[in-house]
Amino acid sequence: MKRIKISDIAKAAGVSNATVSYALSDSGRVARETRERIHKIAEEMGFIRDGTAARLRTGRSSLIGVVLNTIVNPFFSELVSSLETAAYDAGYLTLLATAQNDPVRQRELLSSMIAQGVAGVVVSPVHVTGAELLSATVRRAIPTVVCVRDVPGSGAVFVGADEEKSGYLAARHLIACGHRSFQFLGGYPSTTTWQGRCEGMRRALSEAGLPEAALCVTPGTLLPDFAHAEIMAAHAERRLHSAVICFNDDQASGVYRAARSLGIAVGDQLSVMGFDNISQSDVLAPGLTSVDIHPSRIGSISAQLVVSMLQDRTTDPAPVILEPRIVQRESVARLA
Repeated sequence: MKRIKISDIAKAAGVSNATVSYALSDSGRVARETRERIHKIAEEMGFIRDGTAARLRTGRSSLIGVVLNTIVNPFFSELVSSLETAAYDAGYLTLLATAQNDPVRQRELLSSMIAQGVAGVVVSPVHVTGAELLSATVRRAIPTVVCVRDVPGSGAVFVGADEEKSGYLAARHLIACGHRSFQFLGGYPSTTTWQGRCEGMRRALSEAGLPEAALCVTPGTLLPDFAHAEIMAAHAERRLHSAVICFNDDQASGVYRAARSLGIAVGDQLSVMGFDNISQSDVLAPGLTSVDIHPSRIGSISAQLVVSMLQDRTTDPAPVILEPRIVQRESVARLA
């Protein structure tokens, strides 16, 4: 099948190639009736605009590269859905890839996106990401946003929640419900997210006059299977606490599964909390109490920041730190 070109549309419309180009790119002075007629003819002929050629002519790209650690966790599904919508509304398309917790893969994906000529980049980095990875895009004057996990020293603009306060809210809620010790399950100590949450939990313990040892920290992967295995082991070794705070809501499903197999009632014999407040949190039985760190807002704000930097190259946006909030459901028992 013959590839339709601008010259074919120009011939059918009885106008110049330049007029067709202006009409299809919605630029230049073209009468509304002529513009609409050209669009109609182009659609009828099955014309698909060559974005690469347009970028070479104008020096502008309409692509925003997005590299996420994973999309298996529903948190990132919510984030990227809002990000894509915000980018599309601003006239940009997203090029999405996942690093799958592999720093080498992450580096190669970013390099490939830069080679493809993306206009800007949004990265939710793997846990061992160094500042030099993102500073490379910043040096190329590519608007770069890092979300969820900050990478200090990279020069990229950060969008995420106040993680210290997130941890503080979670621990304070358990303490208010009468729990005097609890386990923080999962997460990577090298990340600002994990560090901030631990600091917040320790602040809540200190305010309540409880020792730092009341917080049992068990780092590990972010997967439900890790949480399931740890709860099973803790029960077998008689070290299971009255409450568990999971690094994310997705992981909490592993705790629920372990509790069910052990005949332990969540929300009564075992209290469980998470972070993220994804939509599935309300589906678990009992509903999972969670600290909402606004995945949808992180996604949309990340896209909006990239677009604003593209539209005004002189802008130097500040980090966007969202205020977390606790969403109480039925998974936490009141002991006092």
